[in-house]
Amino acid sequence: MIIIKKRISSLFNYLIFFFFIALAVIFATGKLTTAFKSGLTLWFLCVLPALFPYFFITAILSSLSVTHKLANKCDKISKPLFNVGGQVFYAYLMSIISGYPVGAKLVSSLKENGIIENAESERGIALCSTSSPVFIIGSVGGIMLKDAQKGLYIFLAHILSSIICGIIFSFYKRGEKPKRNNFVSDYKTDNLLYESVYSAVITVLIVGGIISVFFCITEIMNSLKILSIPVIIMQKIVKDGDIANGFIFGLFETTKGLNIIARSKSSLAIPFCAFLCSFGGLSVIIQSLAFFKKAKIKTAPFLLSKITQAVLSFIIAFILCRL
Repeated sequence: MIIIKKRISSLFNYLIFFFFIALAVIFATGKLTTAFKSGLTLWFLCVLPALFPYFFITAILSSLSVTHKLANKCDKISKPLFNVGGQVFYAYLMSIISGYPVGAKLVSSLKENGIIENAESERGIALCSTSSPVFIIGSVGGIMLKDAQKGLYIFLAHILSSIICGIIFSFYKRGEKPKRNNFVSDYKTDNLLYESVYSAVITVLIVGGIISVFFCITEIMNSLKILSIPVIIMQKIVKDGDIANGFIFGLFETTKGLNIIARSKSSLAIPFCAFLCSFGGLSVIIQSLAFFKKAKIKTAPFLLSKITQAVLSFIIAFILCRL
């Protein structure tokens, strides 16, 4: 039975491989190249300046003993509120500062190093998956929507929804309490600046690569009219073409979806931007799942938490706009 499953899995992988090779040949006329350039341009203009400084700052902070002492003092807040230890709350703070996928990476590292156990890691990933204020307020608000105040509304909805989501998931496996806090640092390096810059560069390049790849995937799907029916259905619901297109494409690659929605004049533009920022899109989810798989963390709670947070973010943003 195991051999049959392995053969089926291998056959499935080969079919996917040849399918995408065929698509690449079919669309080699320039559409894929244009899509890749669009993704790379958007990454360079909006994502790179928003994320790189914070990836660098996080790399520096994570190596300093003061951050570990801070994490050890966060238990009084994190345990009663989120049912996680201070080390996970520290990961949440770093996630807020740096954005995707730093929170997922930190929680996975804590699990791999034996600092937290299964239940706490699953509650942690429901909490520590947020975008950064620079991206939401600066890139989405200031650059895409051309109004930083709108970006502030989206960010407030984003953070409030993450807190509520963390509280909701604190009841997940409630009986399995967090381990006693033993978060200590044994990190040593002779060249902190070099290693921090190197880590930030590699991470932000990976993010740019994934964004560009998903731009190509969405272009293929758009050319094959795969998303036409969902877009038409969505357009009938929201009565706005930009929001319908942006929402459907944003489920795959958030940055592209946000850029499309930003063209809309509808009052629903901000709530839908808040939804996508909190959901993250398939590209962000795949980045996170790569870390979770290595740390052997269950992905079902994470996927459920992203949907929950996205819906909460939409509702909160809608209320903020009305106020």
